[in-house]
Amino acid sequence: MHPDTLAVHMGEEPLLAPSPLVPPIYQTSVFTFKDLYTAADVTGGVQEGYSYARIGQPNADMFAAAVAALEGGPAGAVAASGMGAILAALVAARDGRAVAAADEIYGGSVALLEGFLRPLGVSCLRFDAHHPESVPAEAGAVLVESASNPLGRLSDLSALAMAAHRHGARLIVDNTFATPYLCRPLEHGADLVVHSVTKFLAGHGDVTLGVVTGERDLVRQSQTALVTFGATPDPFACWLALRGLRTFGVRMQRAVDNARGVAGFLAGRKEVLRVHHASLSGHGDHALAARFLSGEGPAILAFDLRDEAAAARFIERLEMIRYAPSLGDVSTIVLHPATTSHRQLERAEQQRLGILPGTIRLSLGIERLEDLLAELAHALD
Repeated sequence: MHPDTLAVHMGEEPLLAPSPLVPPIYQTSVFTFKDLYTAADVTGGVQEGYSYARIGQPNADMFAAAVAALEGGPAGAVAASGMGAILAALVAARDGRAVAAADEIYGGSVALLEGFLRPLGVSCLRFDAHHPESVPAEAGAVLVESASNPLGRLSDLSALAMAAHRHGARLIVDNTFATPYLCRPLEHGADLVVHSVTKFLAGHGDVTLGVVTGERDLVRQSQTALVTFGATPDPFACWLALRGLRTFGVRMQRAVDNARGVAGFLAGRKEVLRVHHASLSGHGDHALAARFLSGEGPAILAFDLRDEAAAARFIERLEMIRYAPSLGDVSTIVLHPATTSHRQLERAEQQRLGILPGTIRLSLGIERLEDLLAELAHALD
């Protein structure tokens, strides 16, 4: 089935008969048993079932199955947040070896590597994902983003997978920006795919979740890590995420179309120094977008104004578009990466990665394009 159809129907397997059209919320922390032998078999993994919600619960399984189907993977595991999903995937994939991460990744991922894993004795390395041959040979897990945060830069996922596998490493792709609407990294050789479900998958700004999908044994190890860390989700959040996923296809089509329209508009404005969006023919990753993003750019773009003061004035003049430290909502959201998502980086490191004091990130929602252009024109004027 087409991914749009999968988003509407996957994860419908209910526990009740006759089955409800909308899956119920299993809002319980514990499940009961009629006898000690059944309880022993379920808790010991001999028999399928549920015992304690931290270990597993129906709403999480329904959502995990839906995302796995969208990504084309055999299994999935839900985490309490996107950062929980990344940590679990790294624990499962690295096999005691070093972790290598692309230079251009979310600031929170950098904080996880440098502020948490490195002090615990995990060797954390960085490399340029635009040069797959630079993947470190000592890495056991390699973390990249299908479209980087915040500039939406693309990399050759197939070449990165081959480079990682050549060293016996597993490739983990954070697909939050591109989503399976545009890119399915498992089809290009990735071993695991992670998402901040909080963003486009749930899509309505009311859920904090993450998900890991991919090869069954690695997902099982990721789930074990989540259970051990206490980073598993609650039932209601999973139920909300599955409900949000039902409109995934129509939301993404409008958001992607809006991003392309806004990118073209901004490229023609004298106040804008540069627009970062792979849909533009002059963008350095335009050819990669044809290979890995269905010929589109993501529903997120960045653009550079003259300096931080200009960025601040622009943001203050917006009326409909709101400032929020997130992305992937039904409404368009603006952000200043240098002071929010990538504030952990030194200013020199930000600029080396192309994040300037005047850089602004826009996450496009599902509003009408003409209203967004009028809003942007007003702020720029």
